[in-house]
Amino acid sequence: MSDDFDDINFDADDSAEPSLTSESVISLPAIGEADAKRAKRRRRTVFWLKFTGFMLVIFLVVSLIGAAGAFFYCKPRYDLAHSFELDDLKDIEVASRIFDRNGEEMGRIFVQNRRPVKLEEVSAHFVNALLAAEDSRFYEHNGVDYYGIIRAVYYSMRSKGFNQGASTITQQLARKSFELKDRTMSRKITEVFLAQRVEKHLEAMLGSKTKAKQRILELYINRIYFGDGYYGIASASEGYFGKVPEQLSLLEAATLAAAIPNPYHRSPRKFPETSLRWRNHILNRMEAEGFIDSDKRDRLAKSNVSTVPKENITGRSAFVYEKVRQEVIELLGYEAVSKGGFSIHTSIDADLQSIAEKALQEQLAKIEQHPDFKDTTLADYKKAKAEFRKSAHPDQTFPAPTYLQGALLLIDNKTGTTIARVGSRDFNDSMFDRVSQGRRPTGTAFKPFVYAAAFEAGFFPGTLVDDTPMDTRQVMVGGTTGILGEWGPEDRDNVYENVITARRALATSKNAATVRLGQKVGIEPVVELAENAGLVFEGDLKKFNATFLGRNPSSPEDLALAYTIFPNNGKRAEKAHIISSVRDGLGNVIYTPNVAMKSGQAIDRYTANQVNSILSDSFKYGTAEKARTKYGLGDFPVAGKTGTEYDFTDNWFVGYTSEVTCVVWAGFDQKKTIYYGAFSSDTVLPVWTKVMNAAAKEFEPRAFLPPPDAEQVEICLKSGELASDDCYDVVEKGNGISSQVRCTYIEYLRPGTNLEHVCSIHGKAGGRLRNLSQQKPKNGLIVPQFVVRETAVPVFPIAPTIATEDDPYNSVAPIIRARVMPVVVEEPDAEAGEKEDEEVGSNGLIIARPLINETEDEELPAQRVEIPRPRAIEFD
Repeated sequence: MSDDFDDINFDADDSAEPSLTSESVISLPAIGEADAKRAKRRRRTVFWLKFTGFMLVIFLVVSLIGAAGAFFYCKPRYDLAHSFELDDLKDIEVASRIFDRNGEEMGRIFVQNRRPVKLEEVSAHFVNALLAAEDSRFYEHNGVDYYGIIRAVYYSMRSKGFNQGASTITQQLARKSFELKDRTMSRKITEVFLAQRVEKHLEAMLGSKTKAKQRILELYINRIYFGDGYYGIASASEGYFGKVPEQLSLLEAATLAAAIPNPYHRSPRKFPETSLRWRNHILNRMEAEGFIDSDKRDRLAKSNVSTVPKENITGRSAFVYEKVRQEVIELLGYEAVSKGGFSIHTSIDADLQSIAEKALQEQLAKIEQHPDFKDTTLADYKKAKAEFRKSAHPDQTFPAPTYLQGALLLIDNKTGTTIARVGSRDFNDSMFDRVSQGRRPTGTAFKPFVYAAAFEAGFFPGTLVDDTPMDTRQVMVGGTTGILGEWGPEDRDNVYENVITARRALATSKNAATVRLGQKVGIEPVVELAENAGLVFEGDLKKFNATFLGRNPSSPEDLALAYTIFPNNGKRAEKAHIISSVRDGLGNVIYTPNVAMKSGQAIDRYTANQVNSILSDSFKYGTAEKARTKYGLGDFPVAGKTGTEYDFTDNWFVGYTSEVTCVVWAGFDQKKTIYYGAFSSDTVLPVWTKVMNAAAKEFEPRAFLPPPDAEQVEICLKSGELASDDCYDVVEKGNGISSQVRCTYIEYLRPGTNLEHVCSIHGKAGGRLRNLSQQKPKNGLIVPQFVVRETAVPVFPIAPTIATEDDPYNSVAPIIRARVMPVVVEEPDAEAGEKEDEEVGSNGLIIARPLINETEDEELPAQRVEIPRPRAIEFD
């Protein structure tokens, strides 16, 4: 390279052409390399500047595109999050609670079993366990925990799966409140926006972040599901541990907090081991967050927690629950009831309900143990059902029960409100409510309506009826040949009495006598009266005499309401109801029943009183006598009627006090004999007695009073006619001793009743009366006005007799005999002789002047009879 520059010279003159020297020739290559390097560096710098700029542009373009894409992607989610009505946060499905008449909770109606509570009503242990388990930074973030999201992503990448949750309590609340259930990124973004909005909204509304956080906690713990059908902390606490949430222990609180992420598999009742493992994890988290120390954690981790048995969520009585549910849905609509939150107050008395259920169950089980009972028992059915379930396919169902059933209804006479209601023996076996849906022949329990129709038609309880065998063809019950059976008197050994009063015929439930009286009255009046009372007649059965013996079917509810016409003086409630009021979540009363009597009178008050009187007698000497002599019925006014159907297929007892009416039924759903000789006085009367004894303590019975204007008459039990002084029966007491007992009773008749004859059975005093309205002495009792015969056996009084102008006893002067007296009394008063009707004799005896009448028109002078003054001496 140097050879090329040897001949080149440069003058010093600046204007001359440059020339090359040896030094310059040597430095030229060095200068070129430096420039090249600089150029190269410049080119590299320019390249990287251009590349960086280009990449920056690309990045900016991509960022802009990404931002635009994110904006257009997130905008709909943001709008969706802002479209939700935040007031719906508190709009949760709440169980409607059912209360009895005394305010005691009996059950709940719900889609989700939930009872909301305030945060301050919840144990601090649960709040701490919840925060440690679900959101330890709850009070620090604004609804979204970004640190938690990064942590969840990190652990998820390490485990190659999404196994770490990053949702805050606020996000979970938003998700559960607005049904954001799908597991997508879109849902997650919506949830983030919504959570932030919730926090801002509540903070603005409540004025502070702390109050907003507490409100979020309260909404959350009332909404979340804990498994086993429990929604909200209150239901879970009560359902799992039988206590209110304020009383939860730390161990119980950790157990419930552990169940939240997976309520089914972490249920302490269904999977106790899994629940225990996750509970201890919560204890570790609580120790890490400083809520407990390590010693307490270790001690609690070794402890066990016990749950209470799961109760029937429908309450004490499934049939009461179901009846209330049906009525409230009918009143308020299904949608409103589904949202819940109502307080439903019923007329049920929880104590009487329990007594009724227990009494019926025990008695039906006792009937099944009777030697003559040959059918399937409840125990047999349960055993067969359990065996069937062991191998049956899930789609297979076990046959409906055919065992002996029963039903009971106790109602208030005036209002028709239900006090106790039992629809069958087991709701799980059969949901068929036999109180209102079951219709079975009423048997002899129908007879009071026959007699009521007779009394309305002019007959009265003293009317004589024929009690002799009847050809069964007149009734067509039990065949077409032979005589009509007498199952009504509740005794296998019936005795015909030839002629008896209507009172005795009903009290002792005579079949033939009842049919004959019904024939005199006519079928149509009897059916019309029964229909006015509320009974329903089906088909052509009401055209036949079998109607008089209760062949027409009825439900226990209809029969109970029909019977209330007797204690209600001819009227009855419009219908039976069980709901007394409904309140909304704010406590406002939104429903009360319209309690009203049915329009019109089924019978008049005189007939009602007469039936009351006769059915009261049934407890003295009639078919219900065992209630007092055997089953322990209390000493209070009651009236009632047994009801045994032909062939012993159905047993009824319907009875009442002035306040309540109770009907009990036992039998099969299909026509089938319980057992031969299954009389209602043996089967269902004991149940009725137990319930009415208990009811009398809550609903105090009053006496059945006759109408104030009714005619009071003394009637002979034998003849049914106006009683005379000779109406006595001789009663043998054994050992040759007998006594005379008055065989009369007081009857109250409607004014104008035609009573013409005095008793023609006892003695020969008979006679015809003029008119009831003319036969009223001062005491209001109608007595016969007739002349005492001279041959009548006189009555011998043992003491002075004070008589009116007429002596009805035909008395004579007593035979005076001295008697030893235990004490000495004062001497006669000096003024005794001045008394109008007495004077003192010379021997110190009081002389009385009784009046004696031999005839109706002649009055004899008074005799002087000396009555001894009591002294401590003995006369011969």
